[in-house]
Amino acid sequence: MRITTGKLLDLARKEAEGRPGIVSGYVIGSAAAGDPILGGTADVDLVLIHEYEPHVPREIVSLSDEVHLDITHHAKRLYQRPRELRVDPWLGPAMCEPVFLYDPTHFFEWAQASVRGQFHRPDNVLARSSAFLERARESLQGLETEQQWLHGWLRALLEATNAVASLEGFPASGRRVMQQLKSKLTAVGHPEIYGHFLRLLGAESILDSVAEDWVARWTTAFDSATKQSSDPELSEVRRNYYLGGYHSIIENGSAVEILWPLLSTWDRVIHALSVADAHQAQVLDTLELSINHASRREAELEDLLDQVEGVLENWSEKVGA
Repeated sequence: MRITTGKLLDLARKEAEGRPGIVSGYVIGSAAAGDPILGGTADVDLVLIHEYEPHVPREIVSLSDEVHLDITHHAKRLYQRPRELRVDPWLGPAMCEPVFLYDPTHFFEWAQASVRGQFHRPDNVLARSSAFLERARESLQGLETEQQWLHGWLRALLEATNAVASLEGFPASGRRVMQQLKSKLTAVGHPEIYGHFLRLLGAESILDSVAEDWVARWTTAFDSATKQSSDPELSEVRRNYYLGGYHSIIENGSAVEILWPLLSTWDRVIHALSVADAHQAQVLDTLELSINHASRREAELEDLLDQVEGVLENWSEKVGA
């Protein structure tokens, strides 16, 4: 199929309208921003609000080998107090500028109006950024087992960096997460935070010459997980989605920008397989992100958290939040 944003939104709309018990449906992410295609592949982040509790929190609906719907299911009760959602660091921004697809009773329109009201007021911006910082500290404190270390550390790193990025607007996520972070942190006047983010990832160790090899190793592991796991993130169509993005980013001369999504999905693969991966271990050793480097990396992340806290304090004083 020929991929266009309009076609993708039409397919998402049909999906929302064809489901029983749906109160509202809206699209967020790159499709809502009008730029979903990367490396010839795309997903549509569709949120469906159910009258009652949904059976699953997330599902993947394949539309072709290159395109799929990434559907998040929410219960209507989640939106009953929308003013509180404006300071939620993820859901607040998601509700602020989505694409409406299906809202026959205007329920989402009502909830969104409350979220958008005073959304950009400095104290609300600061609340969302502070929530990210708090989440990062909680994630860092939870790094107790070797099995969970990389997952928690990567999550804490992204949350800490998004605390500053959110001062510019919305947090960074998805295949382009590193590109977005660089842009947002530059826009808010703190490119040094992105530099710190790169150093913590061991980004100086990745070159275009090794990136393709790492992606090939990631693909082998992902293929094994796809056959054994029911995790929606590890479905075959997600494999194609990530591969298209990785190859496009590398071909663009920005291999370093695959690091966070590559590592976070690879970690998920390893947990699904419940076996060690010598290739992943070699990559982590190269980046100095293996458990052998945990103490130093945690200390470095603590330094970033302190730096971020200072940025938020200075921003608050400057704008009177």
